[in-house]
Amino acid sequence: MKKILCPTDFSATSDKALEYAVYIARHANAHLSLMHVLHLPIADTSDTALVAGELLGEQTRDAGEKLKAKCLFLEHQFGANQAGHFTCDYILKEALLTDTAVHLTRNEGYDMIVMGTTGCDSTMEELLVGSNTETVIEEVKCPVLSVPSTASEPSIERIVYATDYSDEDSAALEEVVGVGSLFGADIHVVHVVKDETSEGKVKSQQFWNELQSAYPDVPLHFQEITNKHRDEGLKTYYESVGGSMLAVLRKEKGFFQNLFSQSLSEQLTYQAEVPLLVLHSKKNL
Repeated sequence: MKKILCPTDFSATSDKALEYAVYIARHANAHLSLMHVLHLPIADTSDTALVAGELLGEQTRDAGEKLKAKCLFLEHQFGANQAGHFTCDYILKEALLTDTAVHLTRNEGYDMIVMGTTGCDSTMEELLVGSNTETVIEEVKCPVLSVPSTASEPSIERIVYATDYSDEDSAALEEVVGVGSLFGADIHVVHVVKDETSEGKVKSQQFWNELQSAYPDVPLHFQEITNKHRDEGLKTYYESVGGSMLAVLRKEKGFFQNLFSQSLSEQLTYQAEVPLLVLHSKKNL
């Protein structure tokens, strides 16, 4: 991980995401860019165009001052931009957030986005698809860490990865292991089944054997959970091990409908406290 992008609107929610972005950048010795985008109001007359231009100018100056202040804070508080420490800068553009995020990840080498989300009614669907976060997740091809406003202080000790034994899991797990290695975190791989079967037991044992063979020196844990409701099983496990981050794989179109369907999201009663790392299927790249 070399370059991290952290969009901000200067809210408490985006400040929480920035805490996580800084935490990751420090451990990865990466470059961190704070980004704020501005939108020019639509003007239908020359008078309104003048007012809109003046307003945009004021917003640009104000945002620039705030971004500069945040970078200075990171320099003073964490040693950013000093020898042996992570580096940081800021990006200020008149553009759409998603368009800018796509351009930067595609052309400027940013390989992770860390951004805040409100969590709304505290269901997983709203954590996933709230505000601009869902749109960014849909469009970019790099990992996106969605940080809810009520998340605890960043301390990544246990990452829980939800698996369905798909062929794409191996590449996704490689990314999860890479992130976990930055912090010496344990990796908990979890599969939830509705009913326990002898065939399922054989498949889970084969999967676990393959994991141990692929990652012999990684602190891996594997658990297959039987629960009629996948959300409840995942939630119970996450809480029982004191999870720090939940990681999921976004597959082909239909990911939100299949893995986090409407009925599932209604039942998934995580309060907005779960940092969610969304990975992308290599088939989509």
